[in-house]
Amino acid sequence: MSNKTHEDVTILGIEHNLAVDPESLNEAGVVWTPAVRALASAVAPIIEARQASSLATSSSDADGTAGPRSRRMRVLELGAGTGALGIALACSLPNIHVTLTDLAPVVPLMGTNADATRDAGKLADGSETHVAELAWSRDAVLALNGGDASIGGGGTEGSTHGGRDASASRSTRWDVVLGCEILYWGGWDVFADDTRGPLLEACIAACEVVGAEGADTAVSSPPTLVVLAFTVRDQGWESGFVSKDFGEKFWLRLLDGGANVCVCGDEDEETLARMDAEARARTEAAEEGDLLVLGAVAKHSK
Repeated sequence: MSNKTHEDVTILGIEHNLAVDPESLNEAGVVWTPAVRALASAVAPIIEARQASSLATSSSDADGTAGPRSRRMRVLELGAGTGALGIALACSLPNIHVTLTDLAPVVPLMGTNADATRDAGKLADGSETHVAELAWSRDAVLALNGGDASIGGGGTEGSTHGGRDASASRSTRWDVVLGCEILYWGGWDVFADDTRGPLLEACIAACEVVGAEGADTAVSSPPTLVVLAFTVRDQGWESGFVSKDFGEKFWLRLLDGGANVCVCGDEDEETLARMDAEARARTEAAEEGDLLVLGAVAKHSK
């Protein structure tokens, strides 16, 4: 990591000094500041609202008294790069566990930033970050989910797993999945693999529930929300993928600071279809240089 430098960036009102490495890691080694800020601003109020709606009474506190407690939100970031987005959320929002993932060469950079943030005491109360290697595929995401659940999200907690009882670890899924500027293709290598198919597989898998034996089971929590932020560089490449291939599997919705999203997960199909039509129209009308932030809920989850 001899080529590392540092960049100061303010996200959700908190300043971060992040290691970057564009020389060695190219696009994975930089902070995509406009998209990171837009996605963080859109998803933070959604996470807060979901936490508020999921207040539960813990079995008992350390002193033996019971009290309301929000369920720890499990957040997965795909293609996290420097980790700026997930780290910023963990510093701004209490009681969330963020798993930052990327390919093996990028993991040390994410780890550097995650460790520095933790050591500086910047993480919000009850929040944690975890760094993991992840090449997009269904099996890899399901394996990561199961492994993460078995240790309470990469932490060193006991059987309560940050406020959930032990049974929660036997039936779990990600609450929120994030992808910030991971649809781009610069055209520099026409023989490069198209990563959009594996990305779609990963997003679908991240919305599935992993039970004790890896089987899908029903849970009462709201469906997983997938949030993508991307700049349109090639209308057919990014927007076309989202409105067609991705849109076949997910109900789309525009995100505007979280204001357009019901957080309870109980929208009827008519509402989902209306939001989907609005999001598709905006996506298909987007021009080069437009930055879009879209939420998505898997169609099979309803």
